[in-house]
Amino acid sequence: MKTQPKIKRNYKVIILIALITGFISGFEFTNIFLLNDDNVTQITIVYSSEKSSWMTIAYTDFLEDWNAKNPNQKIRIDMHPYGSSDSIISILNGEIFPTIWSPASSLWLPFLNTKWQSLKSNIEPIVNTSETVKIIYSPIVIATWEEFNNTHEINGLADIRELNLDPTVNVKMAHTDPRLSNSGFMTTIMATSAASGIDSVNLSFSDLADPNNQQWLREFESSAIMYGKSTGFLSRYMKTGGPDALNIVFLYENLVRDISATSSGGKVIAIYPEEGTLYSDHPFCILNADWVSPDQKIVAESFLSFLNKRDTVETATEFGFRPINSSIPIDPNIFNYENYGISYNLSVPELEVPNSGEVLLKIPDLWLLTKA
Repeated sequence: MKTQPKIKRNYKVIILIALITGFISGFEFTNIFLLNDDNVTQITIVYSSEKSSWMTIAYTDFLEDWNAKNPNQKIRIDMHPYGSSDSIISILNGEIFPTIWSPASSLWLPFLNTKWQSLKSNIEPIVNTSETVKIIYSPIVIATWEEFNNTHEINGLADIRELNLDPTVNVKMAHTDPRLSNSGFMTTIMATSAASGIDSVNLSFSDLADPNNQQWLREFESSAIMYGKSTGFLSRYMKTGGPDALNIVFLYENLVRDISATSSGGKVIAIYPEEGTLYSDHPFCILNADWVSPDQKIVAESFLSFLNKRDTVETATEFGFRPINSSIPIDPNIFNYENYGISYNLSVPELEVPNSGEVLLKIPDLWLLTKA
């Protein structure tokens, strides 16, 4: 990657800080220099919040690239981090009108299509799944404190259940609410697969209804002290609260990288569940909606092409995301247990979401039945 001049680098740092501050405060950031200019093409990008840092840098780099190549074609980009479930609800309610929608996982695409076609009586789906762009991914991992794991040796979800049954161990677990957040949804699928001994892709209604599986899940969930709305919030809570606040949290691998070396209670490490893990593949979708104009689609396609450039993907890996393009290497200094508590190689099975859409829809109901 080319070294940027110091002035440009400082400019990007300033913009990054300003944008992230705006995201935290809830302000809707745009290219502020074009707010009063109607002669622009505006696109709106709604994306899952755990990739905010990368998306902010990609946004500033893309604007610089676009302006250099298209000096007479002004554009404006509105950037909005959203929870995957919240974004679906807001799209269906007509509260947001994304040009590009990027939930944390492809499992949300059929949810939006099904609800959209049912609510709007549309024949055409709002997401053309064959045209989605996938660039990065991050596995769901068990985040815990290195010292805690040295004592209890967690290898997977079954070990967490066993610890919960031991009255001498004070487990304080958390994952997000699967009705609201992708990581919680995926965690519940993984736990259901572990409870039943059935590969997640083949889970059926009978597996969800099995009393033994439900009891296993109750025991697994019994140490949960909170179910957050945001995976990022849980990672920050773990980082600042230390082991006394939470000692086991289900997070994305890249979030472990973010907090591992700077947490107040010691080193946070990622445990890759021996039963297997699900990957968040962060699809980027240009919506098939009447609010997306041909000009907006052209800009959106250019943005996605820019995201898929090797330099841009390499920037994502600096934040702990893995590239879907296997020819792009990852840095062993970043994907490094000693430095950041995450592994260079993924050595556990990759799970898949259930084949049955009906089973997927019932996963949150199963969690409601068995949660602490």
